[in-house]
Amino acid sequence: MKKWEVESDGVKHEIQYKTGLRVKIIVDGETYKVKSSNSFINIIDYGINFGNTECKLVAIGNKVDLAVNGMFLGSNKPYEPISNVPAFVWVLIGVSTLGGYLLSGILSLVLGALMSSLYVKFALQKNKGALIGSFIGCSAIQILILCALFSVMR
Repeated sequence: MKKWEVESDGVKHEIQYKTGLRVKIIVDGETYKVKSSNSFINIIDYGINFGNTECKLVAIGNKVDLAVNGMFLGSNKPYEPISNVPAFVWVLIGVSTLGGYLLSGILSLVLGALMSSLYVKFALQKNKGALIGSFIGCSAIQILILCALFSVMR
């Protein structure tokens, strides 16, 4: 569980992020159930407003941070909407997870899901080189897993 306190107009507000069977965001004791916008990895971009203070709770994989008035509290970086992730990144996520599973099973599916959060992170940082490099690295490891499985099966 992550917890933040935000002050707006002299009033302190508490925001909590809880995971479990369902993801919940608790704002001043009021619970909101939220769903990931992606089937493969946890992607949440949830807006909360307190008067003139605009908050965005962003979760990518297991990393969670709160942006207040455009700046993240944890990383001190500017807020970038998840909707700014290019479409080809979602295709790479699908290839890494589903393609990995079809190629060499559950181990590659887990690897693809873990690497997918890096793809989104690099896309938001506009670092295409690292994005493509991590995809190629993930694919190479998945092919090595396939080769290892074939050698064990012989």
